Amino acid sequence: MKTPSRSFVLTIRLSNELDRRLSAEAGRQGLTRSATVCAILDHALRKPLRVPAAAARRQSILASGHGADRDTETFIEQLADDRDWR
Repeated sequence: MKTPSRSFVLTIRLSNELDRRLSAEAGRQGLTRSATVCAILDHALRKPLRVPAAAARRQSILASGHGADRDTETFIEQLADDRDWR
């Protein structure tokens, strides 16, 4: 028999629309809302996060062999966030 794992409580605030969609998805799957959120989070967190800087580096490496350096620089500049966060 599987030993129960330790669990934690997470409280989040949802918009009315997201709450409605969550309830509908839970009903569709025949799960509780909590189990549905856990399944969605588990699935989402298994995927690698899309990191713009990493994508820009990959594009730069690919473009460097094809003479598209200016296009790559433009792509990187468009991703740059120059807001002052202080």
